[in-house]
Amino acid sequence: MSKKVVKRQVATGICDRLDLSHYHKICTELWNWRIDDFIRELGQKEGNILAFVRGLHFSAQLIYAIREIISGKGLKADWGHLLDASGKYCSRECDVIIHKGRYNRWNGHKNPVMNFKFVKQDKAIAVISCKSYLRSGGVDKDYVRCLKPFVKRIWLVAECCDPKRTKAIAQQVQKAGYQNFCYIYEWSRETTEQKRNESGWLDFAKKLRSLKG
Repeated sequence: MSKKVVKRQVATGICDRLDLSHYHKICTELWNWRIDDFIRELGQKEGNILAFVRGLHFSAQLIYAIREIISGKGLKADWGHLLDASGKYCSRECDVIIHKGRYNRWNGHKNPVMNFKFVKQDKAIAVISCKSYLRSGGVDKDYVRCLKPFVKRIWLVAECCDPKRTKAIAQQVQKAGYQNFCYIYEWSRETTEQKRNESGWLDFAKKLRSLKG
């Protein structure tokens, strides 16, 4: 099975290239463990990596990159739940929370197996939902409705999108109420062609740096 990778150079200086270094690392990791020939041929067979684990791998790689991008701003990025003002209820699980400080954490220590944070809503700056493969009609509208009582900024980052549906997907994301949308690359199940979205990533990094604590 052949694959075609299409790259487009959009960097205009050192800072852009530094931001893209995070991006290309994520692309390499995702390609190796999700859509290369061997992984695709496994399908749902025994011996394949659980889809949930691959999704968690994506969000973890994104968190590592975000931490670098927002370093020096006094902000943190973690996986977890938001706590309401009363401390009685929590939000749905948040793949990425950008925040000013945690209330508590589960299983976090010097060498954590899991590092899941609980963050009070007044300390939350933004929440990012991570999706593996977005196609037209696949945008989760309910997520925004559930998170709005906890945080103003709700973003969506997809690993990949159907190349024939990127405009339609972007419109659906906006209509659903997400304030920002980024996808890492376009990928076709039929042709296995991959088109990287470097310009989208650079815009995403710019918006991350505009966040204030």
